[in-house]
Amino acid sequence: MLEDVVLADLTAELPSAVRLQRLVRTLREYFRCGAVGLLRLDGDALCPVAVDGLVREALGRRFVVAQHPRLAAILARRETVAFPPDSSLPDPYDGLVGNHVGDPLPVHDCMGISLHIEGSLWGH
Repeated sequence: MLEDVVLADLTAELPSAVRLQRLVRTLREYFRCGAVGLLRLDGDALCPVAVDGLVREALGRRFVVAQHPRLAAILARRETVAFPPDSSLPDPYDGLVGNHVGDPLPVHDCMGISLHIEGSLWGH
């Protein structure tokens, strides 16, 4: 089960980067999706700290929230936000998905959730 794998990794003696990378890989496998990214808020931008299914260069990106309406919508809510395949909002991962490098994504459905620690957005 997903919970067992995640809990085992959270309690294992692993470097933080390895733990987070294993988390996104597990989430991608569980949801059977094209890509998963874990992004941390840094000022006005979200910065990937772990990705799976995206090109490695995605880790060096800064996604300015004001320029990415999907990310802004996710940060504005405390619950999961789902975008349907026919959403007109641009996908911040266009051109970054491993099997579609440099190309627009053929399907733009996605979901996300904002992470809060002690009442504040993670990284804020």
